[in-house]
Parts: sequence; structure tokens; C-alpha cells
Amino acid sequence: MDIATWLHDLDLSVYEQAFRENAIELELLPQLTADDLKEIGVIPVGHRRKLLDAIAALRASALPAPDDARDARVQSASPDDPIGERRQVTVLFADLAGYTAWGQQLDAEEVHALLEQFFDCADRIIQEHGGRIDKHIGDCVMGVFGAPIAHGDDAERAARAALAIRAAIPDVSARVGRPIGIHIGLAGGQVVASRTGSVSHSEYTVTGDTVNLASRLTAAAQAGEILTSDDTRRVLATRVDCVDAGMLDIKGFAEPVRAWHLLGLQSVAREQRPFVGRRAELRLLETALTACRETGRGQAIYVRGEAGIGKTRLIEEIQQTATSVGFACHAALVLDFGGGVGRDAIRALARSLLGVEVTSDTEAARVAAASALSSDVVANDDAVFLNDLLNVPQPPELRPIYEAMDTGTRSQGRQRVFVHVLDRKSRQSPRACWSSRICTGPIKRC
Repeated sequence: MDIATWLHDLDLSVYEQAFRENAIELELLPQLTADDLKEIGVIPVGHRRKLLDAIAALRASALPAPDDARDARVQSASPDDPIGERRQVTVLFADLAGYTAWGQQLDAEEVHALLEQFFDCADRIIQEHGGRIDKHIGDCVMGVFGAPIAHGDDAERAARAALAIRAAIPDVSARVGRPIGIHIGLAGGQVVASRTGSVSHSEYTVTGDTVNLASRLTAAAQAGEILTSDDTRRVLATRVDCVDAGMLDIKGFAEPVRAWHLLGLQSVAREQRPFVGRRAELRLLETALTACRETGRGQAIYVRGEAGIGKTRLIEEIQQTATSVGFACHAALVLDFGGGVGRDAIRALARSLLGVEVTSDTEAARVAAASALSSDVVANDDAVFLNDLLNVPQPPELRPIYEAMDTGTRSQGRQRVFVHVLDRKSRQSPRACWSSRICTGPIKRC
């Protein structure tokens, strides 16, 4: 199969030339994101969603299952199979507040435009965090983390996606020219995942109490709130800040259900665990820090190993050492899926270097960009690349310049700006930048 055949099968052959002009080969498809598709000219939201679903299917087919998983799996590829398979997932529902009232106040085209902006934003964020869009129900989007592709941190991915959706709503509101709100529910647990529908048109979906609970928590949340189930909160206890929302009477559940308000990512360090073993590796990292301070030259160190052998604990220990001897530490999480957030540690590190939090909105990033330009951390001529690096929309005067650039020019410009920012910040104090990949271990740069 080639690109032309793949697009033809999707009834989207109109984009064949755009794919070829941007040198997108078949092996690159699993890495494409919604932003990439926009950049090459896939404007209609329906076309982007169709392409993203097909790309997600390619990612899933490329991942080999472990032998024991293959043996234990219930064969659910056929839509004739009503049983499916049991999966541990986290379900996210995001619902617009006040949608019923809008339907009475706005005409059909305005409502459609509003929903298109919301779904485009929410779908992109869910997919960038490794989730799958299960369905749209009215003004609500349902995302699933853990099926058909499971990761070791699906609950955290769902929580990060929920926080990112909430943070993005002011931008959506500005684009539609109308104040909008959102309420979100998260719940984790077992579901039954299967294909439903006819042989000619089947859809992969999940069902069970976990789905119902996430939906009910969404309905119980006020505008701007994220409610999460007690099970999910326990899984994320050391990684997020939550406030007890009490016991809620949830329709369809015999007993009251405890819920929690999800406020944000954990702002304090987790309880320190004793450091056992890995003394030789620790000494190597400490030597690198010392050399960096004494010579003013950085190093790159790559730490890789099987899960559970102590990589994360080793990095926690050296990060404490780096902080104690005067290093400013910056961290980025590289998630093990193909797009956007998962492959963009450089953007995350750039935001950290310029004082922008992970969950900060676009306005905070815009203020940081303006500060970097006014203080000569970044030259004014590089403003277009700084905006790109911080995911800040280009202002009208720079947008034509940015759109006229090819991908290579943009990439080189972002790299140049990042290196310059890191150089300027390192002259103020030594820096340790930690870029950790969940599935294979941390990549460390200092």
C-alpha cells in the first residue's frame, strides 16, 4: 500500500498532492498530528477526524502484543463478536456548559461553528495525550485511555488531557466570540471493549459502569470543574492535586460515590524514598554535574533500562543533588505515543526555561514571549520562531511570513531560538534539563 492508495480508500484522494509536496511517506503517517494535517492544508474538521482515526488504526496495527496478551485476548476484531475483551481504562467526558440555552439563542450555523471549534480542540488534546475519541454525543466528547492501545500511565494521560482541555477553553471562547464553560468527568476501571455495528460499518467502543460513572461525574461537575472518581484519584495520588468533593448520589449506582475535584498537577515533591543501589551510576552523573560547573560546557547523558530497575529514582536523586549545588532544573515528559505533546520535549523545556507552567494557557505563554523579546533573550527577528516554540498564535503581521516558510525552515528556526534561550539562561545559572520518556527510560541533558 502507498499514500495514494491509503487516501483513495478513505475517499480523500484530494489531499494526495499535499502529502507528496510535504514529503509524507507511508512510514511517517503514524507520527502525524492534527496540527500537521492543518499545516499541509486539511482544513475541514470532518476530513481531519477521518484521517486521525485512520492514523490511530495504523498505530494500533503497528504495535505487537506480548505473547501472553495474545493468548489471553478475546478475539473482538470481528463485529460479529458480541463479547469483546475486558480492558482497564480511564474514561474522560468533556461537556460544554449552557449548550441547551445556546440552541435557543443562536441559529444552527452558529451552534455548528461553536461545536466545531470545541471538538477540534478537545479531540486534538485527547489524541495528543494518547487517548482515543470514542464518540461525540451532542456537545459532549468521550475519550478513552487504555483501549485499544494501553500504556502504563493511562490515568495520568487522561488527567493531563482534562487539565489541558480546561486550560484551552478561553482560547476557544475567544475564537467563537462568546463566553463558554466546560465541565469534565474522569473515571477509571474495567470496561468491555468490542466492535459494534454491521459487518460493513463497525465501530470500536467501550461499555460498562466506568463509562456511566464518568458521564455522571461530568453532569455533576459545575462549569470549570473536573470531577474524578475515587479509584482514579488513588492511582494519581502522588501526581495531582485534588480536593474531596464528598459523597455523591449518582444515578444508576446503589451506593453514594466519592468524588474529587481535580485542581492540577502535583505542585510539591512526592515523599522521598530511600535511595538503594545504583551508586556507581549516581557518581557518574555527579561527575558530569561537577564538570559542567567547572568547565562551563554541557554534556548529554542517555539512561536506558527495563521498567522497574530504578531509573526514575536515580534521576530524582541526581536532581536533588543538582538543585543543592546551584543548578536550575527543568523537566519535560516524553510520552510514548506519536504526536504533539508526546514528541515535543523541546517545546516543553523551552516553556520551562521561560517560566511557563505545563498547564498555563496561551495568554501566559504570550506574556513570556513578550518578556523574552523585550529583555533581548530572543532577538526580535526570531519572534516568529519563538511564538512557534511556545505554541503562541502568530500575530497578523507575522502570520504570512510563517505560512510562507517550509517545515525545514521552521524547525531550524525553533532549534536556533531554543539553543539561544538555553545559552542565555545558562549564563545566569547552570541548568539541568531532564527529558524523560516513559516507555524506555529518561534521556538526560545537563
